[in-house]
Amino acid sequence: MKGAIFDMDGVVVDNHAFHFKAWMAFAEKYKFELNERIYRDQYNGKTNADLFKMIFGNISDEDINHYAEEKESLYHELYASHMKAHTGLVDFLEYLKKNKIKIALGTSAPTQNVDFVLDTLKLRKYFEVIVDGAQVERGKPDPQVYQLCAMKLGLEPKDCFVFEDSLAGLESGERAGCTIVGVATSHKTSELKVKTDIIIHDFTEARSILKL
Repeated sequence: MKGAIFDMDGVVVDNHAFHFKAWMAFAEKYKFELNERIYRDQYNGKTNADLFKMIFGNISDEDINHYAEEKESLYHELYASHMKAHTGLVDFLEYLKKNKIKIALGTSAPTQNVDFVLDTLKLRKYFEVIVDGAQVERGKPDPQVYQLCAMKLGLEPKDCFVFEDSLAGLESGERAGCTIVGVATSHKTSELKVKTDIIIHDFTEARSILKL
């Protein structure tokens, strides 16, 4: 491993429940169908632009930004007092940094959510490359986000490990040519096994499972 690329939601932070609550409140207001299964299977890993077009049809960028701001405000309000780094993450990041492994963040989340998490938890210093939903034209499962991360790290995708909690994200990393590691937060281990045999529950397991 020369590079480690982390998704954010469900990986850097285990925040699935708070995004889901925000989406459920949003769905109730705008009267579209949403439940836990739909959220896990269709929402995880996708950009806001993809999601709001899926919900509302071919809407304008202005409408997308309006809906995104409303939904993310709900999420920030719900999550602010509960936020913490995923178990073992900081120690694992310190280990990677000490061993000269390059670190990137590759997420479909909007920039304001990335700033919200990284700055609140003081994690920005660990990531020499950050690619968020505003920098990609195609959300996961398209490989663009992880291809871009590897390129900006100056590495070949084959030399990078991708840490992902969503099936769309694991597919994105696999299609990019990276080694994919499932993080069992928003999906069960049995569900992640569809995409990868390398699975961790939190980052206290990472070094032993990855034999680092």
